[in-house]
Amino acid sequence: MKKKSLIMCAVLLLTVPCIIFAAGAKEVAPAATLIDDMEYSYEKLVELAQAEGELTVYDTSSRIEPIAAAFSAKYGITVRATKMGNPEQIERVKREVDAGNIQVDVIGISDAPIIVNDLIPQGYVINWVPQDLADVIPSELQYPLTYRLGQRVFGYNFESSDSSPVTNIWQLTEPEWKGRVFFRDPSTTPANLGFFVTMTKPEYAAKLEKAYRDYYGKPIQLTEKNAGWEFIVRFFKNDPVVLRSDGDVGDAVGAPGQKNAPIGFYTYSKQRDNDIGLRLATAFEMEPFIGYASGTHVVVVNGSPHPNAARLFVRYLLTEEGVAPFMDDIGVYAPNPAVPVHPDDDLGSWEAWREYMLILDDKLTWEISQDVLDLWFIHAAR
Repeated sequence: MKKKSLIMCAVLLLTVPCIIFAAGAKEVAPAATLIDDMEYSYEKLVELAQAEGELTVYDTSSRIEPIAAAFSAKYGITVRATKMGNPEQIERVKREVDAGNIQVDVIGISDAPIIVNDLIPQGYVINWVPQDLADVIPSELQYPLTYRLGQRVFGYNFESSDSSPVTNIWQLTEPEWKGRVFFRDPSTTPANLGFFVTMTKPEYAAKLEKAYRDYYGKPIQLTEKNAGWEFIVRFFKNDPVVLRSDGDVGDAVGAPGQKNAPIGFYTYSKQRDNDIGLRLATAFEMEPFIGYASGTHVVVVNGSPHPNAARLFVRYLLTEEGVAPFMDDIGVYAPNPAVPVHPDDDLGSWEAWREYMLILDDKLTWEISQDVLDLWFIHAAR
């Protein structure tokens, strides 16, 4: 019996490693052929993706779930889709890639500075643009690849005021608006931080300097490096009110029955809730800009276990069918010009909105965001 047991143990020792190896290879082995290694065609990409049969996706919006369901129905590929905020996505991707145990294939995040200055250069993700759509998607939206666009705007309560009570952004630094501008905390909202950072860029600082001169009829007396920095300091000193979300900001500003409503800085899409009683309107009269353009970006995780399915999903997000769950609301725009804008949109196209928008500078945000945050913490803590 003792001899028989020893023989059985030896057999197990020889076979178990083989079983473990086979199971491990099935889970993490790369695709036999990657679409990037051959002449591209949509049909070949579909074939390779379907052979992989599954993928995992994270995105900042819960609408990734109906998108995943529609993708699965179209291609027969199983998708595990999860809503997840920017910080958690970034942490998970870094941890998985560093450990060589990659579970996620595609991420959709809105923090462009960290994508282009950290995740891509450090090899955590790949910016992949499908060749058959490269001539369709505007070049400025290809790095990082943007799959949906939106904007944050200054808005007011149209029941409280027939037109915008603020026509120049410098008014927000005056005593009349002290403690009466509501927005999301820039220390926890990367795009809002980028908005203030980008104001310090020479081209926007020049616009702010001109807006000051046009409104007050005299040159600005600077105490900071340029008019962008000057506005930031004055605005932060004027006690703007931080709320948790764009929804909270819109609700506070747009609530009916107010006689002296505050100004809000929120996602334009919030104005859809005018259908259920809010009284929100965009401050189009405000000079020199009324807000900023923002985007959600999609990248493939480097070492993705389903790289072709991941690429097919990225391509799907760039089509009218793929982005459809977002297009039911105003304030959402696709980089693909073939995708129609919501019929109730105030301006009717993303190109028209760009004329009113500050365009965030991702490189500058990465470089000097801490300087702007320091100013925020100094004045917010007063």
